[in-house]
Amino acid sequence: MSGAAGTPDAGTNPAGTSAAGPSAAGTFAAADAVELAVVERSGFVESRHVGSAVVLSPTGEILTTLGDPSAPIIPRSCLKPFQALAVLRELGSGTPLDAVQTVLATASHAGTAEHVAVVLSILQLAGLTPDDLQCPHDWPSSSSARDSLVRAGAEKSRLYMNCSGKHAAMLYACVLNGWPTETYLDPSHPLQQQIAATIEELTGEHITASAVDGCGAPVHAISLVALARGIGRITSALPIAPLLSPVDASADGDAAEVFVAATASQGAPDGSHAPGSSSSDRLVSPEAAALTASVLANGWAIDGPGRANTLCIDELGVFSKLGAEGVMVMSTTAASPAPGREVAPEAAPTTVGTTVALKVLDGNLRAATLVGLTLLVRAGALTRDSVDALLPRLDLTVYGGTAPVGTIRLASALA
Repeated sequence: MSGAAGTPDAGTNPAGTSAAGPSAAGTFAAADAVELAVVERSGFVESRHVGSAVVLSPTGEILTTLGDPSAPIIPRSCLKPFQALAVLRELGSGTPLDAVQTVLATASHAGTAEHVAVVLSILQLAGLTPDDLQCPHDWPSSSSARDSLVRAGAEKSRLYMNCSGKHAAMLYACVLNGWPTETYLDPSHPLQQQIAATIEELTGEHITASAVDGCGAPVHAISLVALARGIGRITSALPIAPLLSPVDASADGDAAEVFVAATASQGAPDGSHAPGSSSSDRLVSPEAAALTASVLANGWAIDGPGRANTLCIDELGVFSKLGAEGVMVMSTTAASPAPGREVAPEAAPTTVGTTVALKVLDGNLRAATLVGLTLLVRAGALTRDSVDALLPRLDLTVYGGTAPVGTIRLASALA
């Protein structure tokens, strides 16, 4: 990134387009994408979803590419794990977030009463009220929660907006650090600067453009490869440095946030890490380890009961996060059912931390979970049986009236 962290490169405006015009900047084109899934109705392919995807090994090697995963994309809510990690790092000696509050900091929640109660608890820690949130007023995305509110005569609220947990956690970090809360979404704000730096640190890639997300927060463009690399580092993070691979304290005396080599021949003994360095470096961060563990233990909080992210977390042990405009990240964990692990774990290949990042180019998410899980199966990181058992719960059926007449299925490149 040129200039201050979190600001667009020279020649781009705040929307991420260049001064030359809106056609001069953007993500990959349809000609560079591949067909990922189709919608079939009564034996007729009615719609086709094209996009790009990448699968990385636990040490960051590229296992699979589809389309152009090196092109920049705006990850939308798939950046929330990085935003949450930056917040957790800035809590210092304040009251730590508990496990469920930690998940809400990275959630795109359904707005149920349970979700709202957690958001309010974070605001209470900060000594703030819902009026301090700067996300839009909204209805819950949960239809049952929305219907209950409408019947009760309630109105839209910032609390129901799916990003309210992230905003509440950001405000809490600002209060603890004495930073202004009125401008916490400004790209020049200290917290937003830390978030941008965290994205670059974990992804190993410079931010190529910055924009404004639907919730009003800054959002940054990176490639799918970088997104997968960063998510994999978070989900495979170590809470402490391993005894067999000691790490010296970093320059500021903080040894908690460093990288250690995944192999004996690589590493960063001074704790430093710069974009573009070895992708096999493993993050040592109690915050990242706590974030992953919290999500796995509270899948309902990151999305909602019966919804795609929650199902993948609860049923498959997969760290799963959807982002608007067709973006998806998935990363396997020790709880994920990998081939061979249940039979002879000591002999099975290491698949924990295998990570998928994908973007469906038309922005529709209805096939994203299917595609992401399939790519993890093809990489040997999940069993086919475990995924097949989950697919009927992913709302992939196409209806004609009340009768099933088709399905959302994989394109030939993935079938």
